Amino acid sequence: MKAKQRTLLVLLVLAALLGAALYAVERSNTAAQQAESAAAEGTISLSSFGAGEVEQIQYTYQGETYTLQYGQEGWTLAEDPAYHLDASVCQTMVTALSSLNAKRQITPQQGEDYGFSEPLATVTVTAAGQTTTLTFGGENPVTGDLYLQKAGEEAVYTVAANKASCFELDKAGLFGSFNPADITASALEQIRYTLADGTAVSLTTFSEQAANSADASSEEEDSSSTKYSTVWRLTDEPDTPLDDTKINAILSALEGYVTGQITHAAPEEYGFDHPLVTVETTTAEGTNRLYFASGTDSCYLMVEGDSSIYPVALDTVQAMLYTADQLKAQ
Repeated sequence: MKAKQRTLLVLLVLAALLGAALYAVERSNTAAQQAESAAAEGTISLSSFGAGEVEQIQYTYQGETYTLQYGQEGWTLAEDPAYHLDASVCQTMVTALSSLNAKRQITPQQGEDYGFSEPLATVTVTAAGQTTTLTFGGENPVTGDLYLQKAGEEAVYTVAANKASCFELDKAGLFGSFNPADITASALEQIRYTLADGTAVSLTTFSEQAANSADASSEEEDSSSTKYSTVWRLTDEPDTPLDDTKINAILSALEGYVTGQITHAAPEEYGFDHPLVTVETTTAEGTNRLYFASGTDSCYLMVEGDSSIYPVALDTVQAMLYTADQLKAQ
C-alpha cells in the first residue's frame, strides 16, 4: 500500500514539474512574440496624440501639397473646400500619426542624403496645439524600411515602409464616393426627364394590389389583409406595365454614387451646353434637377445648385435615354 502511495506521489511531482516547464515555455514564446511585434512596430516615439486632438494634417506628395482640416462638419480640403473627402482615408492618416514609432535611430553620415533631397512625402500634423513635421525619405535596400527625419532634429530614424503608404495619395485618391443629389430610390415619387431631341418621359409611383393578395372585390374580404406594392408607371398610362429591368436601371442611375469630382470647371467644356438628358426627381422633400452630358473622354453629371462636375459611367447615362415606348413591357 505504501509503495503505491509513493508511486502516486512521484507521479504528482513529475506532473507538477512538467506543468511548470510547459508554463515557462509558453511565457517564453509569448515574450518572444511580443518582442518581435515591438521590434516590427518600433519603440522610439516620433509622434503621439489622441485621435480626437488632431486639427490639421498637411502633406506633400509628388510635388503637390494637400491640407486636410478637421472641424465641426468633419474633414475639408483647405485648397478646395468644395471637394468631397473620404473621411476613412483621413482617419487612416490620423491613426498612422497618432502613435508613430521608429525602429532605429541612427547618426547621419556625412555625405549621405538618405533620400531627403527628394522625399517620398513630407507630413506636418497639428494636434493638441503642437505641430510636428516628418519627412519620409528613401528606402533602406537591406531592410526595406524608410528613412525618416523629424523637423528640428539631426537624427535619422527608420520606420516600416507601410507607415508612409497612406500619404501616397494625389487629390483623386482623397475623394470619397457619394451621391451628390442625395437621392434614395425608395423616396422617389416622380421622375421626369427630357432628352436632347425634346422627347419627354414622365414616371410616377402608383400603389397596386399585390398579385398574391386576396381578391379585394370580395364582399367577405377583410380589407386590412389586402396587400399593396408600389410600382412605377408612365404618368399618363398608369395601367401599362413597364419593363422592371429598365426601371431598376433608371433608379440605380439616380441613386448611384459618383467616383470623382471636378471643381472650378467650365460646364460647356464637358458638354453641358447641350446635355444629353435633363432629369427632375420629386420626393416628399421637394424636387431635384440633374443634367447628364457627354464629353470628349467620359460622361458627366451636374446637380442644380452644385457647381461641381462628376464623372459617371456610360451605362448610367444610357439608363436615362429610354423613350416611353421603350420602357413598356414587351
